[in-house]
Amino acid sequence: RLIDAIREPLFEPPVLLSPAAAAKAQLDGKYVFVVTIPPGLEHDMRAGQGGTVLILSDATAVAFAGNGATYLTQVLAQAAENYLAPGEPGSDRVDVVFRNRFNPNLTARWFSSVMQLMNNVTVLMLILSGASLIRERERGTIEHVLVMPVRPHEIVLSKIFATGMVVLFASVLSLVVVVEWAMGVPVAGSLALYIFGAALYVIAVGSIGLMLASFTRNMGQYGLLAIPVIIIMFLLSGGMTPLESMPEWLQWTMRLISPAPHFVAFAQSVLYRGSGLTLVAGDLVAIVVMSAVALTLVLIRFRKVLGS
Repeated sequence: RLIDAIREPLFEPPVLLSPAAAAKAQLDGKYVFVVTIPPGLEHDMRAGQGGTVLILSDATAVAFAGNGATYLTQVLAQAAENYLAPGEPGSDRVDVVFRNRFNPNLTARWFSSVMQLMNNVTVLMLILSGASLIRERERGTIEHVLVMPVRPHEIVLSKIFATGMVVLFASVLSLVVVVEWAMGVPVAGSLALYIFGAALYVIAVGSIGLMLASFTRNMGQYGLLAIPVIIIMFLLSGGMTPLESMPEWLQWTMRLISPAPHFVAFAQSVLYRGSGLTLVAGDLVAIVVMSAVALTLVLIRFRKVLGS
């Protein structure tokens, strides 16, 4: 009865897992809530001993954890009361307790500070990488580069790495000094693993910025093209609103065309849950693939851009 009480549209149908599998699934970010129903619960409650149902919520998504836990508490308590004490208002046979994992006090700044840092990395890298190519075309300095003994891929990679190193260094410094030390947000995972993933993401976003710049002739055109892309990457990355609250087709679309959802999932797993490389390898591979696709398109268009 408790399992059947958890139903759509408020919740996905429950999946029955062992305690160890449930703990691992929540650590992997597959489930927001884990409901633990102890053995002999009905027997204890019928004997007047009461009972406790435990809800573990993944508080990396603050809104989901708060609202969902409230709904689950009401649903489970009401289901137990309707079965064991029908028509008796105020009965306290069952006590539903929930615990927040990874953000015990549902502190909003723990979530918003890291997400804003990711947004800043996205907007800075996208604009600066594209602007580095557009400005050279506008000022005519790109011809100076062409007479040098360098290949097109070396020019492209140099623009990504030059800007990316500055953005990456600033983001890591902000994470350690501002987010962790000044704001008191704990970093549970490996800082080295986060730097590695952030470096891959910086390359991916820089590649997208150069790809967008290859379709424009000046900064005005680039701004008109980049701003909608930035807004979409912000709003549909899972950093501002949970990706799970969006239509399923939109979730798949964003995971296919944007590295932002993968970086958000990666950063939350590493910084909040303390995940290792094996748990975030899928997101890192997706970021690398998107970088390769964007870089390939940039190199294909590079000669055409320089000749126009």
